[in-house]
Amino acid sequence: MVSVPKKVHAVYSQVKGEIVSGRWETGAKLPKEADLARKFGCSLGTVAKALAVLAHEGLVERRARAGTTVTYGKGVPAGNLLDAYAFIYPSDQHEGVWRTVKGFQDAATQAGRRVVMLSAGSDYLREMEMIARLSEFDVRGAVLFPVIQTPEDQVVLSRLLVESRCPIVLAGVYLPGLGRAAVTADGFHAGYTMTRHMLSRGAGRVGFFSNYAWAPFMRDRYQGYRWALEEAGIPESADIVYLDPVMTPNFEDPLAESRTMARTYLERVHGKVDAVVCADDFLAAGCIEAAEERGWKVPRDLLVSGIDDYSTLPQVSRVELTTYHIPFEEMGSRAFLVLDTLLGKDAGSASEVQLRGELVVRQSA
Repeated sequence: MVSVPKKVHAVYSQVKGEIVSGRWETGAKLPKEADLARKFGCSLGTVAKALAVLAHEGLVERRARAGTTVTYGKGVPAGNLLDAYAFIYPSDQHEGVWRTVKGFQDAATQAGRRVVMLSAGSDYLREMEMIARLSEFDVRGAVLFPVIQTPEDQVVLSRLLVESRCPIVLAGVYLPGLGRAAVTADGFHAGYTMTRHMLSRGAGRVGFFSNYAWAPFMRDRYQGYRWALEEAGIPESADIVYLDPVMTPNFEDPLAESRTMARTYLERVHGKVDAVVCADDFLAAGCIEAAEERGWKVPRDLLVSGIDDYSTLPQVSRVELTTYHIPFEEMGSRAFLVLDTLLGKDAGSASEVQLRGELVVRQSA
């Protein structure tokens, strides 16, 4: 997108989001610029500039006295058609993503199927746009590894998935009630397994540390933790559980957010825990780093475990991380097979395939 002032970009993003999500369909007239200005609490000039950017990108057409018409979603010349499956994913700098992508590509190669790989980065609007335009290029179906940073993003994605005519299989997350199949990891089993392991190591005060806590798969990990404690006859203690709803991806420095959160968490639970089940490996690495900053030795003073089993996790100490291995490659290959089945046999079915991983014991616990 061309460089524009911050307020113009805000209006542009909101209008684009409503267009891409289907709120304003192809051929529809947008409200008058004065009405948009009132809606977004800005000047007529800001609205005009935002619409100009949208027109430059081909999403709308502006005509004097005729107003602004949505042109997004119109077809492309027949010479551009593909007979392929698509995989839409955020940055492949994230190991879980590229391992899932690899599984998908390997399965497609084995099946002799052409694929289109589309990277959306952390911009959910770009991901939404890719979904809405799949049919333009005769992509038969797609696997989506979604970027869902907030509940509001999930609402937009859910609406688009319901309205999309293109068969779509979700990878990594399941959104019930939308009629879309999904292949996910068994988050409950992951949280349960790691908590049981901490208890087996003699820990009596096991905390839980998570960001992105509103997301269904993170909540599943937390529920597994709770179940393991209850099974062991240990009451859950709210003051050693940290459930932050925020998640801000930083593909350049994936531990940036984890470090800051871990420092806050360890300050809060000082003297209250002897083990921490972290909801993912990045949080666990940040927790180890924050613990060492405080002069604690892992695992002598604090047992730390993660979930995911990332081989490229930045080394913040000499301590190797005990974790739960999630089979990302299998997730990608199974997602391909589910999509292939939907397109070939039963396009009306939608279900969740849950994959279980396994405990990987290393030094940190």
